[in-house]
Amino acid sequence: MTEAPDSRPPKNFLQQVAGQWPLAIVLAGVAVGLAIVASSHWRMGTTLIGASITLGGLLRLLPQQRVGLLAVRNKALDTVVLLTVGIGIAILAFWVPASRG
Repeated sequence: MTEAPDSRPPKNFLQQVAGQWPLAIVLAGVAVGLAIVASSHWRMGTTLIGASITLGGLLRLLPQQRVGLLAVRNKALDTVVLLTVGIGIAILAFWVPASRG
């Protein structure tokens, strides 16, 4: 028995990127946070990076077909790791004392 070919047309580049919106949101937040850090506002930038990664942990709770490339391993492990790292970065951003100079 042969399998029928996929009747749907292939997705173009924009459709493929739009299908990865959870990962794109996290990466955009991290990129903006890095730009803010580069402009000498490290506390605000690292807080945004931590918030973006934490958002990734929350987005990982979406159904498997929605999260796309944000899913790496099983849902529980991905969520715990992303939430731990994101919250940890945000806490460290406020824990480090501001420079006096």
